[in-house]
Amino acid sequence: MRPVLATALLASLLLASSSTRAQESPPPVAVSPPRWSHRGQGTLRASISEGYRFAIRYEDGPTTADPCDDGNNKFCTGLSPLMLDVALGVGATHSLEFEARMRLGLLTDFDGSRPLQFGAGIRTVSDPESPFKFVLGAAIFADVTADRRRAGGDFDVVLRAEEGVQYDVNRWFGVYGVAGESFGLLRNFSCIVDLNLGVQFRAPP
Repeated sequence: MRPVLATALLASLLLASSSTRAQESPPPVAVSPPRWSHRGQGTLRASISEGYRFAIRYEDGPTTADPCDDGNNKFCTGLSPLMLDVALGVGATHSLEFEARMRLGLLTDFDGSRPLQFGAGIRTVSDPESPFKFVLGAAIFADVTADRRRAGGDFDVVLRAEEGVQYDVNRWFGVYGVAGESFGLLRNFSCIVDLNLGVQFRAPP
């Protein structure tokens, strides 16, 4: 009888010890994969761009059309001013961002003017759940560059397209590079092709 009681007592002690250890051990924590989508985040982008300009004046003559270089040529080419591009936006969906944008000349143009543009744009990314993304963007700007020599006036409409890549280091910071094409429509027909390198900050992380 005693061996049976001893065995039962030992089994009870082992069961109690096992139950105590199970209660003391914390439950396993599920590790969720990192989220790379920008949906619901506010975004702030800043970049520097340099490009090359092609322009065709609508009319000949120094007083009847807006000049596009120092020589008042009909067809003009040359480097465009170094530009600072700032965009404030929101991730509306997993793939779309809507932005308010400003472009400011860091250097003056051929005529001493400093480019200034305000506008709105949209960006879309190829794979929102990957840190590496292909980016497409489009924007429309009001160019309000003030210039004493602009026979075409101090206002222009500029359409812009962008294509490039972005790498998100984490949930709140990314770096990107895009090629951009800007088309001026009113003063003269112009096209500026540029390379744009920048950073993006996002919140909440």
